[in-house]
Amino acid sequence: MKKWFPFAAMTLAFALSTSAFAMEVPTDTIVQNLNGSQQVIKTYTIAPGADPQQLIEEPFVLEGYRYTFADIVKTDNLAEGTKTHTETVTVETSKDDLDVILEQLAPTIEYDDGCYSGTLSLDHTSLRTEATGYSSRSYTVSDTKTIGLLDRNDMSYVPATTVKNGVTLNLNGVDWQITGTDLVGEVLTPSSWQAVASYSGKAYYKAADGYITTAEYVGEISKSGVESITYTLTYLGEEYADDTTHGGNMLSSVSGVLGNIWPFAFGGAGLAAAAVMGILLLRSRRQLKALLNSQEEPEDDYEETEDSR
Repeated sequence: MKKWFPFAAMTLAFALSTSAFAMEVPTDTIVQNLNGSQQVIKTYTIAPGADPQQLIEEPFVLEGYRYTFADIVKTDNLAEGTKTHTETVTVETSKDDLDVILEQLAPTIEYDDGCYSGTLSLDHTSLRTEATGYSSRSYTVSDTKTIGLLDRNDMSYVPATTVKNGVTLNLNGVDWQITGTDLVGEVLTPSSWQAVASYSGKAYYKAADGYITTAEYVGEISKSGVESITYTLTYLGEEYADDTTHGGNMLSSVSGVLGNIWPFAFGGAGLAAAAVMGILLLRSRRQLKALLNSQEEPEDDYEETEDSR
């Protein structure tokens, strides 16, 4: 009998050392006897897209009962809630004009991120407008000056430049006008002149290339849907009887332990541990009894020797 315990311990250690398979671990396990029905109830909570068939276990032995899958119940776990959400949008315009900007902004927008959804409204107080960039531009500045009471039409009386609004203008042309005459002999000759001088120049400034406006939409968004699914699996048990009491109890214990660690040892080398368990379960009762008897015989011989003394 002593040889079975090291073997069972080795089997258990081997199973525990295996890599865990991608199987869910029960969130709750209940062993009960309900109205004469022996049951093991295991509860799992998994993602909506997971396959519930992967949760169903093969028949297993636990504490003297052999359990077989009987039923599975599905319960959807709904996720509900609301929160305030702010969504930021931007629009570009050629002018920094509120009417032009509002033409580009809808009063409301629909929001949906796959989880939350709702209608958001434009917050007019959130509008912020700024230039997208600046370029240098120019325009022409013109001016006219009249210079009068000149005794002759001499260009030396006309300045070559003048200044207007801080811009230096260059002389473009002069219109000489006679403002007085004198009779010299029988001929009238100009006696006074005035010059009408025209000036022009270029003024430069920085102008915005365009404008970008940032606006915020605010509103309540909500979520509603299946967040996870809870499956309740029921296994029905029948008494697992064996002629060899010790061997049967041992097998039940090993089977029960391996059944409990099955989700962790169902992959890679864990399959080998499962195979060992299968070999133990399939071993015939006669072989178990013979093995137990062979282990107990030395103890009987020892007792007889003591009595003989």
